[in-house]
Amino acid sequence: MGTQRKGQARGVRTGLALGAVFLAGGVVGPAASDPQSRTIGLVITGWHFALQESKDAKSECPAGLNADDLENGIAQANSQELRNKYGHHFSRGPNGEMSTYVPLAVVDPLPLRELQTKAGFGFNLDGTNDGRATPHSCKHEKFTNAEGELVDNQMARVFGCVAGWRKGGFADEFYNEEIATNPANRTLIEVTGVDDERNDPDVDIVIYKGLDRLSKDPSGQFIPFLTQRVDTELTEFISKTHGKIVNGVLITQAIPVARLPLRQIATTGERKMHDLQFRIVLEGPRPSGMAAGYEDLKVWWNMQKAHSISVGPAHFSPATEYRQAHRYADGLPDPTTGQCTAISTAYRINAVRTFIVHPTLQQPRQQRVAVATTAQPQ
Repeated sequence: MGTQRKGQARGVRTGLALGAVFLAGGVVGPAASDPQSRTIGLVITGWHFALQESKDAKSECPAGLNADDLENGIAQANSQELRNKYGHHFSRGPNGEMSTYVPLAVVDPLPLRELQTKAGFGFNLDGTNDGRATPHSCKHEKFTNAEGELVDNQMARVFGCVAGWRKGGFADEFYNEEIATNPANRTLIEVTGVDDERNDPDVDIVIYKGLDRLSKDPSGQFIPFLTQRVDTELTEFISKTHGKIVNGVLITQAIPVARLPLRQIATTGERKMHDLQFRIVLEGPRPSGMAAGYEDLKVWWNMQKAHSISVGPAHFSPATEYRQAHRYADGLPDPTTGQCTAISTAYRINAVRTFIVHPTLQQPRQQRVAVATTAQPQ
């Protein structure tokens, strides 16, 4: 069906669906009156750096994992002098600067342990087969994924040998626990106009910030098919795009600029990504997949520098992290300097199916009556 005819058909079906919804306790559930066009609601439950990780890290980090801020501080020649003057090992700069806030004032004395693998995860964001410079990207070395495709994920070179952000690391686990417990991290994905969940050449996707917490069952798994309300007050976190479903995999077109809500290691802010794309395997109540795009370095560092309370247990060095991120930045060249201002980043994501409801704008949040999710985004 052509795009125009499909849109017209969806409009008719939407009208029928809105007339058939069921009101209960102030929440309108998704209508099931028309089996031909459906809405898929997803809520993100896990968000991890997509890193190549062997069990002992030897294949990708043969020299071992990188030293953290504390280890580098102790190894400084004037470590005791700085500690006596400023109170602790984290005031490592010549005037007591902390590396989280003034990373270029601090030089790590311990050797950098670089990622040593050509295998990786991600998408081909720049569209090249060799990582050459383009008007929208800087020259870089690509990874090869399991399917033999050349992909971009330069953030893996920053965190691939950092214990805190690998599986089981403090930073990764702490942040993902915050996804479960803090609605500031609530990211919803709504897919509308779905005629076939296995193969559909034309679907619409909207990303929202949600309002509600996640719940787990006694086994620790997130419970699917619960209600998630859209936060209509924070419209800056709404992004729209189109996509398709191929063999049960949702593939989205790139979102030029996407802002996502973020509460990470006790810090509230946002994630800003350019050319953000998703590929999500929709099978079952707990879909999973990958998100990738160019992470805006300025916004990213504003969050990272606020993690001073976690530098010790998270096992990373802000001074090295900052330098590495700017060294490997490969997206959005500055027109004056030519230095890239964003870095390609891929994330493994987990989700559960959910019923997304849309509070009306005319009433206070606690009194809003929801509108069926089958309504098309305006």
